[in-house]
Amino acid sequence: MLKYRLGIDIGGTFTDLNLIDNDGKVVDTFKVATTPKDPVQGILNGLDILFKKGIAPEDIDYFVHGTTIGLNTLLQRVGSELALFVTDGFRDLLNLQRLRLPVPYDFRSRLTESLIPRERVFEVKERLLYDGSVHKKLNMDSLDAAIDKAVKCGVKGVVVCFLYSYKNDMHEEMACKRIAERAPELNVCGSSALWPQTREYERCVVATVNLYIQEKVKKYFQQLESGLRKAGLKALPFITQSNGGIMDMERAANEPIKTLFSGPASGIIGAAHIARSADKANLITIDVGGTSADISVIEDGKPMFTQSSETGGLPILIPTISIDAIGAGGGSIAWIDSGGLLKIGPVSVGSDPGPACYGWGNETKPALSDAFLLCGYLNPKRFAGGRLPLYPELSEKVIKELSKYLKLDTLNTADRIVQVAVTKMYSEINSILEQKGIDPRDFSLLAFGGAGSVVGNFLAEELHIGSVLVPPTPGTLCALGALNADFLNDVVSSEHSLLRSIPMDELRAKFAGMNAKAEKWIKEQNIDKYIEKTQYLLSMDVRYHGQSYETEMIIEPAWLKCETHAEIEKAFHDMHKRYYGHCDTNAEVEVVNLKVRALGITHKPPYALAEEAKEPAKSETTRRVILKGKVYTADIYSRTDLKFGHCISGPAVVEQDDSTTIILDGWEGKINRCGNLIITRKESIKG
Repeated sequence: MLKYRLGIDIGGTFTDLNLIDNDGKVVDTFKVATTPKDPVQGILNGLDILFKKGIAPEDIDYFVHGTTIGLNTLLQRVGSELALFVTDGFRDLLNLQRLRLPVPYDFRSRLTESLIPRERVFEVKERLLYDGSVHKKLNMDSLDAAIDKAVKCGVKGVVVCFLYSYKNDMHEEMACKRIAERAPELNVCGSSALWPQTREYERCVVATVNLYIQEKVKKYFQQLESGLRKAGLKALPFITQSNGGIMDMERAANEPIKTLFSGPASGIIGAAHIARSADKANLITIDVGGTSADISVIEDGKPMFTQSSETGGLPILIPTISIDAIGAGGGSIAWIDSGGLLKIGPVSVGSDPGPACYGWGNETKPALSDAFLLCGYLNPKRFAGGRLPLYPELSEKVIKELSKYLKLDTLNTADRIVQVAVTKMYSEINSILEQKGIDPRDFSLLAFGGAGSVVGNFLAEELHIGSVLVPPTPGTLCALGALNADFLNDVVSSEHSLLRSIPMDELRAKFAGMNAKAEKWIKEQNIDKYIEKTQYLLSMDVRYHGQSYETEMIIEPAWLKCETHAEIEKAFHDMHKRYYGHCDTNAEVEVVNLKVRALGITHKPPYALAEEAKEPAKSETTRRVILKGKVYTADIYSRTDLKFGHCISGPAVVEQDDSTTIILDGWEGKINRCGNLIITRKESIKG
C-alpha cells in the first residue's frame, strides 16, 4: 500500500507541494519560492522542509509533477536550433503558414516567426499521393545532400515532414533512419511518428515544437531525477500532460510537446475532483497565479477538451484540456496607457524581482499583489506560510507615483488597481464564455491558485454567478490535481473517407489495431501497482462531406458490432443538431480521424471529511479593508479553525498558508462536509 502521495507544481513565482495519505487527508501543503534559473532546486527546498517535519523520503511512494519548462522554452524562444526536411517544392511550408493575418482587421499584423528559418529548410525529392501511394520514391542522394547541409549548419536536430505522411509514413521513417546512421549526434523527429494527423502545416509545427523544446526538457528531467535520488526519494516520477493525464518521465522526455500545459491541466483535474466533493457538476474555474489568470469550464463533471490550441502564435494540434489565459496575475504590473487610463498587465514582474512587497529588489513597478496588500487582503506575517514576509511600506512606495497621477491616496489607488484587474478578468471571461455558449448564471465559480480566491467573489458578483467554491487548499490545487490524474495516452489515425465507404469489418479492424497500440502503451508504463483498471475510449472526428472542420464524437463499442453504419450516422446527426441547431440526414458523413484513448485509472483516495463544528466560528481579529471603494472593518478567520457547518458573513477575510479568501459584504461562506468553503449571496440563502 502507498503511504504518502506527493504532488508538485512549479509556477513562475512559487513551487507548490501537496502531500496526502492513503485516506485522502492532506498531511501537508505549502509553497516555496521558485528558483527560475534552477527549478529543481525549488523542489529540493520543498522536500527539505518536508523531511525536517518528519516525513521520511522512503515513505513517499507516489510522485507526480506538473512542469512548465517546455512552455517557457517555447514562449521565450530559447529552444534548440533545428533543420527541417520537406517534400521537394514545399520549402516555404513554415513561412506561408495558413496565409491568415493574426488580427484580421489589422493589416499591419504579421505572421508568427517560424522556429526554423528558411535557410535551414531543405527539400528532399520524394512524393506520396493523397491516398498514401508512392508517386516518387525517396531519392537517397537528395536526402544525403540535405543531411550534409544540416550538419554543416551546426543544428542540434532535424524535423522530417513529408506530404501525406499521415497516410503512409514509409518515407519519413526511411529518412529518420538514414539521418541516425549518417549523423547520430542529431536528434530526429518524424511528424507522422509523433502525431499522424492531416493538415501538413499543423503536423509540421507539432513535430518542430516537440524537437525545439526537447533538449531543455530532457536536461531538466535528468537534473530532477538526479536531485530526487540524492534526496533519498525512491518513487518513480510521473509527469502530467496537457490532456489531463500522466505518463512516465522517459516518455515525457521523448514527447515533451504533450507536457506544454502540464501545470494548468493539473489544476483542472484537481478542480473536477473538488467539484465532485461539493456536488457541483457545472463550474467555471479561475486559476490566478503570478503571471496570468487561467480560465476553464467543467460541464457535467468533466473538463472541456479542445483538439487544437494556440501557443506563442503557433497551432498545437494535439488534445488538451481547454484553457484560456488572461494576462492578469498577482505579479501583473499596474501602469498608465497613452490615453491616461489605468491598466493591469499583461507584463508581469515575475519571480525576479517579484512584487515590491516581497522585498526582492523591485522599487519602481507596482504589481497587483502590492494592491492586495495595501487593501488589507493579505497578512504580511502569514504570506506563504510565514516563509515570505511582506513589506507594506515598499508597496506604498511603488504605488505612490500612480497615486499622484490619479490624484488619490495610496489606499484608494490600490483599490482602483484591484477594480481594474477584476474588470479586465470579467470582460475577458465573459467573452470566453460567450464563445462557448455558456450562461455563467447556470454555473458556479471555482477559485484557486495563489490569488484566485482573493478575486473570486468579486468576479462572481460581476458575472452574476450565485456561488463561489474555494477548495481546502486553493493555492496548491494544481499539485493536488496531479495526484488525482489517470495515466492517459491518445492514439490517432487519419482516415479522410466517407463513412459508408468503410466496410464495418474494416472499421472494426482499424479500431482493434489502434486499441492494441493503446494497450501496449499502458503496459510500457509499468504502472500495475498504481492503477485499479484500464479503460479504452473510442472516438471519431467527423463532419458532413464538404465541411472544412470536424467534431469529435464518442463511439460506443456496441455500434461497431452492427452490420451497418446506421447507429454511428444517427449519433452524428443528433450531435450536430445539439451543437449547431440543425442537421442534414441526407448528407454523407465523412470520417476525418479515428481515435483511441487509453486510460489507466489510478487508485483514488477517499475524500477527507472535515471535523464537525461544535460551536459558532470565531474570528481571530479584525482588519481594515477596502472593497470596491468602501472601507470596512472585516473579521479575520483562520481556515484551519473553520469546521463543517461553520457559517461566516462578509465582509470577511479567510487566511491560510497557501492563499487568502475574500468574502464580500452581502455574501456568506459555509464549510461543507469535505471542507470546501462555499460562498453564496445572503439573499439566496434566505430564499
